[in-house]
Amino acid sequence: MPLVSVVMCTVDRLQGARDCVASVLAQALPDDLALEMIVVDNSRQGLARPLAAELAGAGKPVRYVHEAEPGISQARNAGVAAAGGEFLAFIDDDETAEPDWIANLYKALLEHEADIATGPVLPVFEDRAALGFDPTPFFFGSREKMATGGRLRAARTGNVMFRMARCFSGAEPFDQRLGRSGGEDTDLTYRLHRQGRKIIWVADAVVHEFWPNDKASLAAFLKRKRVTAQNTTLARVRHAAHPLATALGFVPKSLLQLAIFAPLAALAYPFDRQRFAAHALHVMSALGKLTFWQRASYYGDKGAA
Repeated sequence: MPLVSVVMCTVDRLQGARDCVASVLAQALPDDLALEMIVVDNSRQGLARPLAAELAGAGKPVRYVHEAEPGISQARNAGVAAAGGEFLAFIDDDETAEPDWIANLYKALLEHEADIATGPVLPVFEDRAALGFDPTPFFFGSREKMATGGRLRAARTGNVMFRMARCFSGAEPFDQRLGRSGGEDTDLTYRLHRQGRKIIWVADAVVHEFWPNDKASLAAFLKRKRVTAQNTTLARVRHAAHPLATALGFVPKSLLQLAIFAPLAALAYPFDRQRFAAHALHVMSALGKLTFWQRASYYGDKGAA
């Protein structure tokens, strides 16, 4: 019987981790599929050990891995090394999965003969009014409008399933240099795409991401857009046949974005918060592309945030 190893990396989010693991253990699996849950604890103190021990003691298929070296890449690599399944899925410790999440990813991988499958990550806001605008439209980009089986060039590890044998041949697939800045998932999956691996979208494989008030501000939202653009651009430049030419190719489009949307954002700011947010997202995307090489310590000292 095929086995799916589900890896959750966590640090200092015990309640979120508990909710995430509960949603994975509640998966409605097909009869021909088994599941194991791997909790990778990236806190120095091993804060998630009691949670994993409690579940394992109750007979749940949960294993614990302590990766004390801070960094999301280090934590994900530890999860890959511990996984025993033919398939490996990642989910984050601030997310919960729909009951058919694993089944739908697995089914799509088989039906479309794909190597990597990814699906929607839908926001759950603690207090939506704190944003001052409706953020929902900005979570539905081109990929979220795709039908299942649509081809992608990269995927995010908040919701993804890999075929182990096709995707993980090296000892440390996630680049440790990106352990503090993030973008390690885009880097890996884009690299696999360049190597000929097939990445598909699975529209009905849904997880929900919790956004607390301190994260769900317009400033934080715009920063995330810039970081995402940096990650995507960095991956494409690093793995291009001609990195310099690829990097320079982003410049004219990014400058045009700035020339168009920066004035529109400035004009909209005093009158229409929604339009300002939409224009500002384009501005941050352009800035991310232009500063892709400027990698900050996005995860601070906490490790796999």
